Amino acid sequence: MPPILHLVRHAEGWHNIADHGEDIHDPFLTPHGEEQCKNLREGFPYHDDIELLLASPMKRTIQTCRLAFKPVVDRGQQILLMPLAQESSRTQMDTGSTIGQIEEAFGDLVDIHRAAEVHPHWTKNVGRFGPDAEAQIGRARELRQFIRARPEKHVVLVSHGAFAHAITGNFTKDGKETTRMWENAECRTYTFDESSEDEAKIIETEDSKGRRPSLRLKS
Repeated sequence: MPPILHLVRHAEGWHNIADHGEDIHDPFLTPHGEEQCKNLREGFPYHDDIELLLASPMKRTIQTCRLAFKPVVDRGQQILLMPLAQESSRTQMDTGSTIGQIEEAFGDLVDIHRAAEVHPHWTKNVGRFGPDAEAQIGRARELRQFIRARPEKHVVLVSHGAFAHAITGNFTKDGKETTRMWENAECRTYTFDESSEDEAKIIETEDSKGRRPSLRLKS
């Protein structure tokens, strides 16, 4: 049976509050972002069930995963870095750091093998990691397929506000987001649609819908 997926947008980073924040290379979280992680940690009811932590290899997503899911980290669980979950632009804020810089910041907390060996060119933001809609849709599908095939029963993935639309399917072939922007440190829970075959589509649970505001776009 496919796992249950808890999908999270990173907490507030310095790029979210700065003028020209897009020019900040791979920013960390702000103190308010760290507080958002604390609030998520205290309100998240499934820490005991989590068997796999996944995060985009950006500093803000790794930091969010470490702080928000501290009870899981404290059990010795590493964070598997997933280049397939990175954000979808070529700006500095969405361009990853080197493997050496990530290791310097996070040490043994992170499992780097997919960033270092499987997708070593992920920081170039080209090809499957480019910002065009077709690349995002294909990358999101590949990511969902990877998660669906995992043996763990509950999986956390910390990703980004824009790319989360591609992961959830709230994204048109022309690259238009069909639901509101994810809030910082927002968490939603999904099951896999086993009838969707190669698309590996996900369906938000009713409990998750009850925990969050409406997804309606603001007019």
